[in-house]
Amino acid sequence: MRSLLHSFTNACKVRVASQWMRGVFRERHLRSLTAVTQTKQLHVPPQDESSGKTVKEVISSLTHKIGAAKSFGEVMDRSYLFDLLPASQDELPPRNMMDSWDSAIIPLGSEERLREKYVTFMGGVRIGRLLEDLDVFAVWLCYKHIKNPHQKADMPSPYSIVTALVDRIDFNQRMTLRPDKDIRLSGHVSWAGQSSLETILTVEQYIDGNWQKITRAVFVMVARDPLNQGSVPVNPLVCETPEERKILQRGDISKLHRKVVQEESLFRVPPNESEKTLVHEMFMSMANPEELSFTSKNKPENSVWIEETKLKNLIICHPESRNVFNKIFGGFLMRKAFELAWVNAFVYSKQRPRALYIDDIMFRQPVEIGSLLYLNSQVVYTEGKHIQISTKASVVDAFTGSTNLTNIFHFTYQVDQPVHSAMPKTYHEAMLYLDGRRRYQLVRGLRKFYGQGEVTSDTSLE
Repeated sequence: MRSLLHSFTNACKVRVASQWMRGVFRERHLRSLTAVTQTKQLHVPPQDESSGKTVKEVISSLTHKIGAAKSFGEVMDRSYLFDLLPASQDELPPRNMMDSWDSAIIPLGSEERLREKYVTFMGGVRIGRLLEDLDVFAVWLCYKHIKNPHQKADMPSPYSIVTALVDRIDFNQRMTLRPDKDIRLSGHVSWAGQSSLETILTVEQYIDGNWQKITRAVFVMVARDPLNQGSVPVNPLVCETPEERKILQRGDISKLHRKVVQEESLFRVPPNESEKTLVHEMFMSMANPEELSFTSKNKPENSVWIEETKLKNLIICHPESRNVFNKIFGGFLMRKAFELAWVNAFVYSKQRPRALYIDDIMFRQPVEIGSLLYLNSQVVYTEGKHIQISTKASVVDAFTGSTNLTNIFHFTYQVDQPVHSAMPKTYHEAMLYLDGRRRYQLVRGLRKFYGQGEVTSDTSLE
C-alpha cells in the first residue's frame, strides 16, 4: 500500500510539474509574441512606385520557371527532375530575406476588363479574387528564395511549392478596397524550416497619390518533390540585421503557437470548467424542467438554432481552376469558401457583412481535377454585431457517396446592427459553438491563446 501511495504521489508531482512547465513555456511564448508582433514586414517598396510587374506576369514567370503545361491536354513528365533535388539542406546555400523580396501590381486603375473580374455587385472588391492572387504571389516568393546548386539553367525547377496554411488576415483597419484603383502585393520569405517556408505579404492600394496599407497576410508553404509525393529540403534563412532576427523569431513563435492550438483542440482536450458551465446553462435555459425533459425545445428569444444556419454548395472542379501542378488551385478553394461564408452571413443577418478576419485556413490534402467539391458553411458563434462562420470543404465520391475532408476555413464578419444569437441544440453543436467562441475571442484579442480559460482554475498558465 505504501509503495502504491508513493507511486501515486510521484505521478501527481510529475503531472503538476509538467503543467507548471507548460504554463511557463506558454507565458514566455506569449511575452515573446507580444514583443515581436510589431515587426510586420522587412522591406517596404517606395511610395512613388506605381508600376512594375503585374500579378499576371508573375503567373507567366511561375509557369515558365516550373515548366508547367500550358493547356490541360498537354502532359508534362517531371519525374526526370528528381536528379536535381538536394539530398539534404546542407547542400543548399543560406538565403536572406531580401533575396525573396518582390512586389506585383493588380492594375485595376488602368485595365477596365480586369476590373470587371474583381468588382462586387455592391461596388467593392471581391476578397476571394484577392485571396487567389495572394496565394500565387506567396508561391512565387518561395521560388525566389530557393537557390539550388544542382539546378541547370535550361531545365525547370524540380520543386513543387504547395500551400499548407493561411494564418490570420486582418481586415479590421476599416480601409475599403476600391475597384478602380491599383492594388499592390509585396512581401518576402520570413521563416524557413527543413521543408516549409513562411511568407509575409502586404496588401496596399494606390489612393490619392499614396500607397495605403489594407492588410497583411501570412502564408505557410511546403516544398515537395517534382511529383508532389514527398517533402524536400529548402535553403536555410539567415538574418543580417536585428530587424530580420525579430521577424525570424516571430516565425518560430508562430510555429509553436500553431502547435499549441492543435494540442488544445476540443478534439483532444475537454472544455474547461467555465465552458462546461456555459454549455450547461445554455441547455438548461432551453430545457423543460416541469416535464423533467432535457430536450432543447424552448428556443430563447432573438436566437436561431445552429442547425438552421447551414449553407451548402457542390462544385465540379473543372480544369480551368487548376494550378501549375494540375491540382485544383488553393486560391480557388479559398475564394469559393469565402464567398459562400459571406453569403451565409448575409442571409443570417439580413445585412451587408464586412469581412474582419480570415483565420487559420488549413490545407489538409490536394483536390484533384474532376472532383466534386462539397462546401458546408455554418454559423457557429455570434456576439453583438459579429458573426463567426466555419466552412468545411470535402471531396465527394459520386459512386459511393463518401466524403473526404480537404480544407477548413474560419471567417469573422461584422454587420451594422446586432444579430440573433446562434444556439446549439446538441453536444456536437455545443463543441462547434465553443470552438467558434474561442476563435472569435482569439482574433478579437479577448484571449491570448486558443485554450486560455476565463478564470484561474481553467488553465495551467496562471
